[in-house]
Amino acid sequence: MKVKELSRSDLSRRLKVELDIATTPFITRIASPLGPLRNAVAEMYGDYQLVEHAVPDFLVRVNGTGGWRRWARRQCIAHIDMPTPFVALPEHMAPLMLEQLLNWSVAMRTATHLLFHAAIVGKGDKAIILPGESGQGKSTLCAILMTSGWRLFSDELALIDLETGLAQPYPRPVSLKNASIEVMKSFAPGWRMTAIHHGTPKGDVAYMLPRAEDLERAGELARPAAILVPDYHPDAEKALEPMAPSVTFLQMSACSINYNGFHEAGFRRLSDLVDKVPAAIARYSTAEDGVALAEQMLEGA
Repeated sequence: MKVKELSRSDLSRRLKVELDIATTPFITRIASPLGPLRNAVAEMYGDYQLVEHAVPDFLVRVNGTGGWRRWARRQCIAHIDMPTPFVALPEHMAPLMLEQLLNWSVAMRTATHLLFHAAIVGKGDKAIILPGESGQGKSTLCAILMTSGWRLFSDELALIDLETGLAQPYPRPVSLKNASIEVMKSFAPGWRMTAIHHGTPKGDVAYMLPRAEDLERAGELARPAAILVPDYHPDAEKALEPMAPSVTFLQMSACSINYNGFHEAGFRRLSDLVDKVPAAIARYSTAEDGVALAEQMLEGA
């Protein structure tokens, strides 16, 4: 049974206690009494499978704050079983709080995968990792490729199995910020996208929803075949600039969330990744050029 098959009242009732959904490879338990979050779960996670009688990997709660904030300028706050860096947000931004909590939970609790702050997409049995700092364009290029027929693994967290070196899909809504929202509305008109959340700490934010196929294939791992660092500029000429393995190692270790925690095993897995997988900087000025460079990179891998 999928989340969207629940009635509005059943979804509200479950969320007030607990709602377990399959966010492969994890089971996530969400709890919240807030209307904005209920609406967001129905919209953003409607195609996800419900899980019954499960032991969840993560429990995330989004509650309202107390005091006079219960009645005016209502806010929401994150609750999990460990300290988080999140501050209270206006209640209507509860969906953003949920997404932050999910990313934080995976980053802090995953002990079987190397995690990178990177997007990742795939075709066939191959995957391309798109690392980069916030604002560098990885989520935008990820969305461009997703809407061009590529398989969505994740726009935010690349999971590499520590034992096999294979990429594990973790498909969730793709976060777009500010100018990227209009770029994607123009590039993929009609694609399912949430309303825009204005005035967030990161500016305007909206989410593009994954296809049902991406969710159905979330159990299919893929071989990392290339590392592509997005470098969008409106005046850039389309080009791939190869990166040496030593430079790639520094790039990937800098964006890894848990590399140090695995000690020698982490070093060996990351070294194996950068030794076997070609890497390049993709310089482009249009969405079409971004797709072409990703296709070019995959063909040579």
